[in-house]
Amino acid sequence: MKIKDLDQAKVIGKQIVDRVGRDLDFTDWMTQNHAIFQALQLERLVMFITIGLIVLVAALNIVATLIMMVLEKTRDIAILMSMGATKDNIRRIFILQGVVIGVIGTAFGIIIGQVACYFADKYHLISLAPDVYTIAYVPFKAQPLDTAIVAAVAILISFFATLYPSAAASKLQPVEALRYE
Repeated sequence: MKIKDLDQAKVIGKQIVDRVGRDLDFTDWMTQNHAIFQALQLERLVMFITIGLIVLVAALNIVATLIMMVLEKTRDIAILMSMGATKDNIRRIFILQGVVIGVIGTAFGIIIGQVACYFADKYHLISLAPDVYTIAYVPFKAQPLDTAIVAAVAILISFFATLYPSAAASKLQPVEALRYE
């Protein structure tokens, strides 16, 4: 039977069985395709972990970039500190720089990902055998909540990635840094 509200299939099926006869049984579309839905849930989890690992590698890249910048800018940091910049000011500069890198990278990643999902869904890039599966292609629907969660986690990781290099920069002693310059 076809119904208007797919989410009510189980309730409507029970009502039909109650009216027609209790010796009948029914199977709704959610029960019939339970294995596919479990596979899709697992796929979402694996994708989240994969994207998380990619973001973690990017965060390590931010850490390496900022550490190299601290090493390259040791003299400049020392001059700023000798002119009155506090350790908190130096820390904020490097945290801001790392977060800006993270936000820009996240924005580009979201744009590229959304465009890729759009075209993959529009042109059915991954086809499935219709005799094996109940769908003919893998749908690519980027959920706004999933996108927001991934973006927030990416920015949060990029923030945490800035903490060590910014602390290292703020601990520089101006006299020691300028001694060999």
